[in-house]
Amino acid sequence: MKIRRIVFAGLFLIAGLNVTTAQVKLSFNPEKGKKYEYQSEMIQNIQQNVMGQTIPMELEMNIKYLMEIKGKTSQETQMQYTYKEVAYIINSPMMKMGYDSKNPIENPSEMDKIFSKIFSTLIDESFMIVVAPDGTITSVTGMELIAEKMVNAISGDGTMAAQLGAQMKMQFGDDAIKNSFQQAFKIYPANPVKKGDSWNLESKTTISNMNTDVKTKYSLKDISKNLATITFESVMELIPTEGMEGNLSGSQTGTMIVDTKTGMTITSDVSQNMKGNVKAQGFDVQMEVDGKVKISTKDVK
Repeated sequence: MKIRRIVFAGLFLIAGLNVTTAQVKLSFNPEKGKKYEYQSEMIQNIQQNVMGQTIPMELEMNIKYLMEIKGKTSQETQMQYTYKEVAYIINSPMMKMGYDSKNPIENPSEMDKIFSKIFSTLIDESFMIVVAPDGTITSVTGMELIAEKMVNAISGDGTMAAQLGAQMKMQFGDDAIKNSFQQAFKIYPANPVKKGDSWNLESKTTISNMNTDVKTKYSLKDISKNLATITFESVMELIPTEGMEGNLSGSQTGTMIVDTKTGMTITSDVSQNMKGNVKAQGFDVQMEVDGKVKISTKDVK
């Protein structure tokens, strides 16, 4: 009888250990002094219908940063991001224009030259991000000065350049960058999770001239060799600001691989679809946006 009880107790202990070790606490926890290459790639196919005429457009934005962990406490992580490569390309049946730091455009148009003046100012410029363990971006500093440089680079280049500069200042200011990174970092569950568990998060931000509300369900699909595979699906609503009216709504789905020790997202692949109407400058515009976003992070030795 005693032997049987000991065996049962051992089995119970082993089962308890299995349950415990199967759980993982996911949080943002990189080591101070570490360096990473952080790359964000986005392609959006946009269909706009204005007065019965369909206007297709493709927007591509790829940015590679050097990400350095400058400071670390139990409450926050301080990171410096430095722009290393930038590509911002707009393509439509009427025109193609943009800037690519890695592959300069041959025979640039006047608009290409304006884009080059704007985005070349980003290369080797740095800004700071402070992140809490739960992924909340508590502050972004340094982007306002960089955005000012972007605008100043095209001062005196005409009305269209001034309008583009104002848009870039809005898109690359401290608040815009904070809200953009918040969507990438605010992914962690409040409690330890195991394979099969799910958790829900909501993010309300303003990016460029859009108020966004994103409700996301995350699911832990697998844990293997300190890598967690997480799938997610979101419901999104975007409401334009700054003199525009309307509403865009849609969904996104994706998969990410997260390092369970550091909380770093190794890869993230997202598919998005949004539809709706926007009223701007007296025109009603029907829009549909299909997007792909990929984020990757790797060590810099």
